[in-house]
Amino acid sequence: MPLSAVVFSSDMIRGALLSRAFKESGFEVVLLKNLHAAENILKTKAPALVVLDKRDYFRNELEHFSSLSGLMAGVSVFVIANTPPDGSLSLRNVPVEWCLSHPLDLPFITKKAKEFLTVKRESNTGELKELLPEADESGPSEDDTLTKDLMGFLGL
Repeated sequence: MPLSAVVFSSDMIRGALLSRAFKESGFEVVLLKNLHAAENILKTKAPALVVLDKRDYFRNELEHFSSLSGLMAGVSVFVIANTPPDGSLSLRNVPVEWCLSHPLDLPFITKKAKEFLTVKRESNTGELKELLPEADESGPSEDDTLTKDLMGFLGL
């Protein structure tokens, strides 16, 4: 199953190029121009990745996008920009990766986005492993015996 991505770009040519590059990299892509549509798409489509081509968006549009942090649980945001982060986009509790690319270097952008998702998944897996208790090599625990007895009683 391909990963889903939503590409936001105010320039439809750049957006089409990015959309095509991500599709060729194995993503299922939706291209949108209007950042105000982000709320609806995040509610209906829970994408793995949001790609934001920051060029030509106004500060108030970016502030509106930043206000949607609560809807982006589990979503990674990948920002393509001509300049380093400038504080115009601030998302809370959302992993954000900035990619400086001017002009657009599509193979570099898609490679960096995939690496970002891979690192995020590995870190999430690591966090889960830390939460799980380690197996005890000394034999079955009391909980294992109780579980087996219960399953036997229920005929499972």
